[in-house]
Amino acid sequence: MNSFKSITSLTSGLSQSIFKRGFFVRGKNTMEIKDPNAAITYPIKHLFCFDRKVKGKAGAKLVRYNDFVPATITGGGLPLKNISIEWGRVNGLISSKKFYKDRKFLLNIDDKEKIVGRLAHAQIHPLTERAMFIKFNRTDEDPETFKSEELPHLKRERLRLEKLAGDRVARRAKADLQKIDLSFKPVVKKADLSKERLE
Repeated sequence: MNSFKSITSLTSGLSQSIFKRGFFVRGKNTMEIKDPNAAITYPIKHLFCFDRKVKGKAGAKLVRYNDFVPATITGGGLPLKNISIEWGRVNGLISSKKFYKDRKFLLNIDDKEKIVGRLAHAQIHPLTERAMFIKFNRTDEDPETFKSEELPHLKRERLRLEKLAGDRVARRAKADLQKIDLSFKPVVKKADLSKERLE
């Protein structure tokens, strides 16, 4: 049996259908309800890493055998850097739902080098949901002062709205330019030209 039962009532000679649950009212604009207490930014999580010497497929298997996750850091015009991250730290982020694409993490490599990396790709095992490989991209943020950032989906939405506003302004300027009447030509008399030459 359908749980959505409509009540039809006559108001001013018109029939209106209203759902009991109040999800939708025909004839009225629906508005998205936003939680004012929802998080806007997220704190940068620290990931302690180790410089990975072994490379290749065999080296990655050896790293996983020792309960570490092989990872790489690319971008920034610098050569690729191979690192390994303790599996427990990554598993904690995955279980707490704080391991998302495009989020930035502070990568502390052997307490010697700190890099702010953006999560570009993560390969997860389909059955055990264990991280098999992680790829980070370098960013321009200073690791000493970078503490929090706007959530990626909110940033994408803000950039999308700014692009729409810019396109709207450009279309309006183009339309106003097309409304200019270029057919008007000022009347210049030969007598006025002769006077200007004499002067």
